[in-house]
Amino acid sequence: MKHNRSKAKAVDDWTRFEVEYKGHYAHELTKAIRQCKTDNELKNLILSSILDKYMFFHVNSNRPHRITRLMINLLDDKKFEFPPQNPRDDTVKRSIDYMKKGSGLYPLLYKVNQVWGDGSDSELIQYLFFDYKKEFSPNKDHEAWVTKYKNYLQRFPVPWEDD
Repeated sequence: MKHNRSKAKAVDDWTRFEVEYKGHYAHELTKAIRQCKTDNELKNLILSSILDKYMFFHVNSNRPHRITRLMINLLDDKKFEFPPQNPRDDTVKRSIDYMKKGSGLYPLLYKVNQVWGDGSDSELIQYLFFDYKKEFSPNKDHEAWVTKYKNYLQRFPVPWEDD
């Protein structure tokens, strides 16, 4: 590592990346770190864990950014994927749970129904659906998310049917 320290001292401009892992993924990563026997295995594991969750792309072309390519090139084994998470823990399920519990949607539906009468909650949902169809346009982040997760998530049943 000393040879890298001299390179680092020669650089005037830095970009710092931090990642945080929680829950099941963090526990799995900890187990994998404990199983590393060499610095090289640890390096590959750290890079893989970053690339498994975060990659940087050019917005206009959707090509991998140089930092992503450099991290991939540093890997000895170009496969950078941890075992699939439990489909119940996927991001769609978490988004649905947030919509139900954390966003205030259910309290809003209750309030609308109490103020404007039975069925007004359905009217609001219908309004939101039609507004979404008419107004929403996905951005590059949305498209990148679909590209990353679509094939994986399609292997499982829809997450709203297991409630």
